Amino acid sequence: MEKDLEYYKSLKYPFEWYSGEHEVGDAFLVEFLDFEVKAASEDLDEAIELAHEYLYEHMKRELKAGRQLPNPGEGVRFMKHREALAAYKSKDFDTALNIWQEEAKLKNDQAMANLGLMYLKGEGVEKDYAQAKSWFEKASDYDNDSANFNLALMYQTKIGVEEDLEKAKDYFRRAVRKNHTQAAFRLALILLQDRQNLEGVKEGFDCMLKAAQNGHAMANIQLTGMDKELPSDCELNDHFRAQTREKQLEIINDTLDRFIRPILVKDGGNVVLIDYMDQPEIEIRLAYQGACVGCSIASTGTYSMIADTMQKVIDPKVRIFIL
Repeated sequence: MEKDLEYYKSLKYPFEWYSGEHEVGDAFLVEFLDFEVKAASEDLDEAIELAHEYLYEHMKRELKAGRQLPNPGEGVRFMKHREALAAYKSKDFDTALNIWQEEAKLKNDQAMANLGLMYLKGEGVEKDYAQAKSWFEKASDYDNDSANFNLALMYQTKIGVEEDLEKAKDYFRRAVRKNHTQAAFRLALILLQDRQNLEGVKEGFDCMLKAAQNGHAMANIQLTGMDKELPSDCELNDHFRAQTREKQLEIINDTLDRFIRPILVKDGGNVVLIDYMDQPEIEIRLAYQGACVGCSIASTGTYSMIADTMQKVIDPKVRIFIL
C-alpha cells in the first residue's frame, strides 16, 4: 500500500485523555502519543474527534513537505531516529553513533540493529564482528527484522562466526515473518537447492513469491509467470470450476502425468505440483526438477507449453507460477 495520507489515517495511533484542570483549562484534553497534537473540549467525544482532525491536518502538512511520519507507538523517539539517519547518510558517523547509543539504552531495537551495522561495516568505529553480532543479538531479542537478517547473513557467509546454515535459516525465517524481502529471497535460494525435499521446496516457493511480490528484481526473474496478466474477459470452464477442489486437483495431476511430465522426463527434467488455490482465483504453483532447474528454455518455451496445456484443460483465466 502506498504510504499516502489515507494510509496513515488508517493506522491506529494511540492517544491519552485527561479530565479536570490542565493546560487548557477545565475540560477533556486528548493528546496523541506519537505527535505534538492535542485538542480539548468539555465533551470527551468532541475532544477525540477534534484531536483526530488536527492530527490529519498535521499529517497532510508533513507529507506535503516530504517528511516521513512515525508508525504507531514510535513516539518522539522517531524524531531522534530520523536525526540519526540523516547524520548517517551524510557520513556524520559520530552523531549517528552517539544518538543510537543513547537510543539503545532506551531499548530501541532499531538503534541496536543500526549499531550492529556500524560495527559490521566499520563506519565511525573499528570494524568488530563480535560487537556487531552482540548488537544484532540484542535487537533480535525484540524480533527486529534487520538484526535477524544480518545475523542470518553472518552465519550463512561466515562473517565473524563459523558457518551454520541451520542458524542462518532460523534467523532468515524470523525476518521473513516480519516481511523482510531480502531475507525471503535468500531463504528461498537455500531451501530450493534440494528439489527432492518437497516440504522445503514449498516453503522456498512461498518465500520467493513473497520476495517477487515485494518487488525483488532477482526473485521476479527466478519465478516465471509473475509478468503474466490474466485476461479480463474470456469464456470460463464452468464444468471444471464447479468441481470439488479434490476433483480439480485430480484433473490437474492427470494433465501433468499425461501431457507434460513425459516431455520433460525425456530430457532429464520433471515438474512437481507444489500448491493449488481455487479461491479467489485459480492459481497453480509448480517447481522444476532435474535438468529443468536453471535451464534458460524452461523459463520461456517450457513455461509456455505448460501454461498453454493447463489453460486448454481449464480455461485462460488460470494463474501459473513455475520456479
